[in-house]
Parts: sequence; C-alpha cells; structure tokens
Amino acid sequence: MGKNAHPEIPWAELPFFLALANEKTLSGAARRLGIDRTTVARRIDTLEAAVERALFDRLDGKFELTPLGRRAFAAAERANQELALFSKPLGYERHAMGKVRLSLPAQFSLTLVEPLARFERDNPDILVELTATDRVASLLRYETDVALRLSRRAPHDLASYNLGPVSYRYFNRKVTTPDLSRYITYPGGDKVMAEVNALFPSAEVTMSVDGYIPMREFIAQGVGFGMLPQDFGDADPRLMRVSKPITEHGMNLWLLCLPEQRRLYRIQKLVQFLRSELKDREST
Repeated sequence: MGKNAHPEIPWAELPFFLALANEKTLSGAARRLGIDRTTVARRIDTLEAAVERALFDRLDGKFELTPLGRRAFAAAERANQELALFSKPLGYERHAMGKVRLSLPAQFSLTLVEPLARFERDNPDILVELTATDRVASLLRYETDVALRLSRRAPHDLASYNLGPVSYRYFNRKVTTPDLSRYITYPGGDKVMAEVNALFPSAEVTMSVDGYIPMREFIAQGVGFGMLPQDFGDADPRLMRVSKPITEHGMNLWLLCLPEQRRLYRIQKLVQFLRSELKDREST
C-alpha cells in the first residue's frame, strides 16, 4: 500500500452515512439503500467507532448531524460527487450534481420566477427545491441548503453574502388622486404609528395584513396604502409610489449557506447566480 493511502478512512460506511444524513431516520435511510434499518444502525455505529466521535445526535427519533457530522457530510458529498464520474456515464442522470434546497421569503417566489427558471434551463444537472415561506428554515438543522434572509446583521456560524440594504416605500393603487387616509398595517398594529402620521396626517388603519404578498394584493384592490419592499412594489404595474425610500430600519438582504457546504458545486452555482441577479435589484 502506498504511503499516500488512507486505510483508516471507512469508505465502505460512507453510503450509509450519506443516506442517514439526508433522510434523518433509520427507516428512511434503509428505504433509500434497499436494506433493513438494523444494518444501517450497525454501519453507523461502526463509522462513529472508527472516527471516535459522534456524527449524529439522536433527537426524538431523528438523527441530526453534530457539528463534526456537518463537516463530514459536506466532505463526503464532495467526494461522492466527484467519484460518481467513474461509475456513471455522462448524461446518465438528469440531476447529476444533485439537489439544492433554497429557502426564501414568500415575496421572492414572485420576483425570482424568471431568474430561477433561467437557472434551471442553464443548469439541468442541478435540481432546485424551492421553499417560499415567511417561516425561517434552519440551515444548521439542514432544513435548507441556501437561504435568503432579511436581517439587520449577518447570522453567526454561516457563510454570508450581504446583497445590500433593503429600501421600503409606501404604495397605493395607481390612480390619479390617491386616497391616503386608508392605511393597511401589519398584525398587531391597530394604531397608526407616529412615523406614518408624519407622512400621512389623515391616515387611519383600515386593515391589518400578514405578509407582503397579500399586502400588495389588498393595496392593488384599493383597500388602502401600505409599506412594501421597494423592488416588490415596483414590480406590480397596478401600484404607484407615494413616499420616498424608507431605509431607517437598517435591514439588509443576506444570502446564506453553511461554511462547509459552500464549495459544493451545486451550492456554488446557485449562490453565484443569486448574488449576480440580486446585487442590483433596486432602482432609484
């Protein structure tokens, strides 16, 4: 055996590790591999004994990766991705580079439709699994691979790319003379805030709405005026701006992924694409 060989690396156990990391349950991993769950459990025990560290935390019947497990998972995926070239001919599988899960605020599911459709056409080897929700999916619990977040500062322990400040404006339905006395606010805001009154002295709350997508629809239907992210409001031809940009809140748009995953081909491709598409998203 050559001096550069690594007999201590338990290569035979890696398919079991990858299956359990993806499926999170013994039953799911067993189905993926076409074997019984007892075998999966035994091979994972063998792997953890070989590295002398826990790779999974057992939580409520699910197997969640430990910090070491997350690093090992990223490395194993890279190795599996590159070694797959030796076992399958080019074009054997449509999504040869695998799946990348993207989580983003609901309004981006509308503004990014065309760019993401273009990404799919240009990268048929990558399957994008999109979750558009206002619920924050956890990268650290592997609920998603790449995430767009609105936040004042970068989250800790993640690879983060600042896509710049997010401007907001007040919008109204596009009419000749807008009625700026009817104000749509967000849940819990049953009174007109002082900063709104300073801009619109006659404003009174007419409705409270949860989420930018329904907010935009109610504005377009003439229920009242309300605040939206500038690029999201500008994208709707039914709306008109009725204020200057509002940036005092200090919110930025962040693109996030796990540090150990950012060198994976599919993650790199999507992150680079989104950075390019979103860096100049706002007009003046």
